[in-house]
Amino acid sequence: MKLYPRPDFERFDSLILDGYWKFQFDDYEQYTIEEMSDPSAYEKKILVPYPYQSRKSGIHDETFHDVVWYLNEFIVPKGFLEKRTLLKFGAVDYYSEVWLNGVKIGSHKGGYDPFYFDVTNVLKEKNVLVVRVVDKHGDQPRGKQDSNPHPRGCRYMRVTGIWQPVWLEKVGDLYIENIRVYPRLSGEIEIGIEMNDVKPDARIFIDAYFYEGEVGSYSGPIETKNLNIKLNLDEIHAWDTEDPDIYSLMVRVENKEEVEDTVKSYFGLREIKVSDGKIFLNGEPLYFQAVLEQGYYPDGIYTPNTLEDFLNDLNAVKEMGFNGVRAHQKPPDPRYLYFADRLGVLVWDEMGDWGMTLTDENIKDFLVQWKNIVIRDFNHPSIVAWVPFNERDDAYNDPQKQKLLALVYEETKKLDPTRPIVDTSGYSHVKTDILDIHDYKDTRLTGRRFKKLWDEYKAGKREMPASGHLMSTAFEYQKQPIIISEFGGWGIEGQEPIVKRPEWAYMLLSDKFDLERKYRDIVLAMADVPEIVGYCYTQLYDVEGELNGFLTYDRKWKVDPSKIKEANIEAYKRWLKNEKK
Repeated sequence: MKLYPRPDFERFDSLILDGYWKFQFDDYEQYTIEEMSDPSAYEKKILVPYPYQSRKSGIHDETFHDVVWYLNEFIVPKGFLEKRTLLKFGAVDYYSEVWLNGVKIGSHKGGYDPFYFDVTNVLKEKNVLVVRVVDKHGDQPRGKQDSNPHPRGCRYMRVTGIWQPVWLEKVGDLYIENIRVYPRLSGEIEIGIEMNDVKPDARIFIDAYFYEGEVGSYSGPIETKNLNIKLNLDEIHAWDTEDPDIYSLMVRVENKEEVEDTVKSYFGLREIKVSDGKIFLNGEPLYFQAVLEQGYYPDGIYTPNTLEDFLNDLNAVKEMGFNGVRAHQKPPDPRYLYFADRLGVLVWDEMGDWGMTLTDENIKDFLVQWKNIVIRDFNHPSIVAWVPFNERDDAYNDPQKQKLLALVYEETKKLDPTRPIVDTSGYSHVKTDILDIHDYKDTRLTGRRFKKLWDEYKAGKREMPASGHLMSTAFEYQKQPIIISEFGGWGIEGQEPIVKRPEWAYMLLSDKFDLERKYRDIVLAMADVPEIVGYCYTQLYDVEGELNGFLTYDRKWKVDPSKIKEANIEAYKRWLKNEKK
């Protein structure tokens, strides 16, 4: 199976550069670009886009190497030399410097967000691309990557360098930088298009399709770099978890009747709103039944063996009767989101912020990276919440850190006012649209005892059940929807990890039957609490030594998926009955 690196932003004239590249460690930071422009200076080869720590890379070295070099020699079709060419990177962890044919074309800081350079002036038919990466695993966003030599618990092996595709795109002098679709169930959509430039005779053409039939079109002049276009669709087909209908979008730029650029995109008609303690999908109350998804793979760490791995994980989610995933501490690959869009799986898109302290300087860099991710992922109908931070308990009673969390919330809301934002998942909420709770402590209890705790809370006899500080000193609960976004984390006695790591889980149960019964008991109790409008179980699959998945790290079932599905269906029916009272 093959997919474009950005299925939601596809150009037809492109060249994927993934494959075997030359590779070199630079532990003493001694090499220069002059030396490393020579292919003979490299001692190793690596399979891009896999981090060197992974088996799939062909290197599989789990020790620390703060600086690494890549070199790729490639030939482009002559047509690339006749127009402008963009060199794109899906994601490189963490700081990258890039040279093409001995000329430095730019640098980038950030391990999760995409970036690109215009290489028109230095591109040749035969090319030498060099990338230097610095990744010291210090005070920076790194998600679940463990900064200790030997990962343990709920932190995992590190990644360094290129871990998403690298590719070239051919464009004209006038090209599209970004497309953002604002869907409305009325069928009147707004399309925001960012251009690299403006030319007096240039025009833009937009065609929307449902399957093969055209359902809307627009053409007009390009008078500004930021276009806002309204388009009325002839047919209305809402996107939801049962019928994830998708519209195709073709956007073409012409200048003096010559085609400058064409981008193929897609979108779904979907509205997500929060109001009066509830979440609404297309105007109907939503019960969010999700499972935590870490985005780790045994052979590739951050990068799957094949694209089928994305599809198989999402099919497993559906098989167990869940309607969503929380992509935890690692923004999903755009191709993962493509499958979520097609299957109708709801996604919480979360930044990998762990590892970074909350300082003014760090937040400046963080905001740039986070905004790039929000912009990249904007058109995916599957995404129903943005989550920039996780468990920021250090902000509990720190006014300065609280201001920084609120700032990121506000900047995200400016960028996307159409989706709810969870400011810092689980702990120390400052400013949030959803009050999500991490509760491993109380979900160890029986369902009856869990329900009693919530009854006591509603009677004013105790605080809201949660692990850690749920609300910061700056937060006042204003009837936001409540979701238990982490609970469980139960392992099975006697299981061993498939990689060399210490075993770890939040609680061990005797066998799969106990796990299935325990899961059912707790989710039914949650469904009996009307204030709780969803849950997310930890987790879909084991990761390294963390053995609390429904599947093993190599994706073998530890439970009967039909039993989990039965529990989810029963929980939904109970919630629906209570919701209608």
